[in-house]
Amino acid sequence: MREVNASEVVGNSKFGRFHLMVFLWCLFAITFDGFDIAMYGVGLPLMMEEWNLTPVEAGGIASYSLFGMMVGALIFAPLADKIGRKKVLAICIGIFSVFTLLSSFAPNPAFFSVLRFIAALGMGGLMPNVISLMAEYSPKKNKVLIVTAMYCGYSIGSILASLIGMYVMEQLSWRVLYWIGALPLLALPFFMKQFPESLSYYVIRKQGAKIAGILNRIDPDGDYKESDDYEFAKVQERAKGFPVKKLFENKRTLSTFAFWVAAFNCLLMVYGLNTWLPKIMQQSGYGLTSSLSFNLISGIGQIGGSIIGGYLVGKIGHRRVLVSLCAIGTVCFVILGLTSN
Repeated sequence: MREVNASEVVGNSKFGRFHLMVFLWCLFAITFDGFDIAMYGVGLPLMMEEWNLTPVEAGGIASYSLFGMMVGALIFAPLADKIGRKKVLAICIGIFSVFTLLSSFAPNPAFFSVLRFIAALGMGGLMPNVISLMAEYSPKKNKVLIVTAMYCGYSIGSILASLIGMYVMEQLSWRVLYWIGALPLLALPFFMKQFPESLSYYVIRKQGAKIAGILNRIDPDGDYKESDDYEFAKVQERAKGFPVKKLFENKRTLSTFAFWVAAFNCLLMVYGLNTWLPKIMQQSGYGLTSSLSFNLISGIGQIGGSIIGGYLVGKIGHRRVLVSLCAIGTVCFVILGLTSN
């Protein structure tokens, strides 16, 4: 019986049809996740008119959604270790699709807020799991670029929401965005049939046949068998303990808090822009279509930053890329707050 490290097999593989299939499904999922997150800000100007919302009320609804995303991430990320990431992704897609559709029929802000909060549970749970799966199934040589290219789906979703808002929404109302946001529900049967489960999930449960099936698709020349030892004992030993606690072991406390602070500020900026930029530009004298074009440009910039940053990581390292992009973002947002043109 030979010993096989499944992670090394994936890491040393070449990008092929299997990787492309995982990439496209992850891209699809995160695109609609980004679309569903962005559409609230895109539809907000018309929603405020229809329901006579004050800025405080509109901001409150946005906050409920973001709180729901946080709760969803806290619930579904650890749940994936119990039932598998594939099942959790399917649950998350189902939740945000169904409740996004129901949100389109909300008769008042109160009903809308409740439905939007529940939809946000799925949005928040999807993102960490889809990133984790894409990272797990990416060849080591191009892992960062593949994951960042997949993450561009978030920005693509934002761009699609902006385009629909610019050219369709005024004729059909803001609710059309929520009808489109429910489309992933139709793809769920195909997702369940084609998408693979996490390899680590199978290794921990000693499901050799499942592991061999996936590895043979990734590396057809490997001839992997159910009887192979996929380092079951080693993986189970590493999996013991409370996952969050491990973030503070081996002198990682400072770097963990640094990442949390950076992520908090980046998300504050991204969600703040997605929610309020169109309305701010409308109040500055621009028409609705012109106001939404600023969201469009923001999404295009995000794609450029993701791909360029992912490429540069392989050349100059993560730290330099992160610090440089944060510095550029800081300077640009200060100038953005001062400009009048």
